[in-house]
Parts: sequence; structure tokens; C-alpha cells
Amino acid sequence: MSTAPLRILCSHSLPENRLNIHPNEGADIGLMMTRYAAESVDGTPFDIHLLNECPKESLELSSKMWDKLGRPAKVILSLENGKLGIEKA
Repeated sequence: MSTAPLRILCSHSLPENRLNIHPNEGADIGLMMTRYAAESVDGTPFDIHLLNECPKESLELSSKMWDKLGRPAKVILSLENGKLGIEKA
């Protein structure tokens, strides 16, 4: 399961491991509750929040995480077997 390409919204106030997405994008990857603990393929823990305040078709993350990802303009989130994937779109 994966999302459509999501526009990146950078925040200096978010913790490094926190990701905010709109509930519609959460549903695309099978997430229905408001908060999830997940782990990436490489073992990085993430705290995923589904927020109506987050614009649709976007991913809000910390500026540190954005740097680690290579500063992409858009990403695709996937969730397979409990592992979160974040790929440049």
C-alpha cells in the first residue's frame, strides 16, 4: 500500500521522528487511528500522526528529517508488513 506523491512541508518545531499526514493519506496506507508508532525499513522509529489540520496530499516533517532524505520536493509513503517506506517521488 502506498500514497500518491506527497508535497513536503518542513517544520523546525517537530521532533525528528514525527510525521504528520492528513487522514486521507493515512487511509491510503491502511492507517485509520490518529497516532501510530512505526519503524522504517532501516530501523528508524517514527511517530505518525493523522491530523485534519495537515493539508491534503502533503507530509509534514522536521527539517532534520528532510535533510536526511535529501531534501525532496515530494515523497511517496508506503507501509508493508509494518515497515514504513519513504521514497522520493
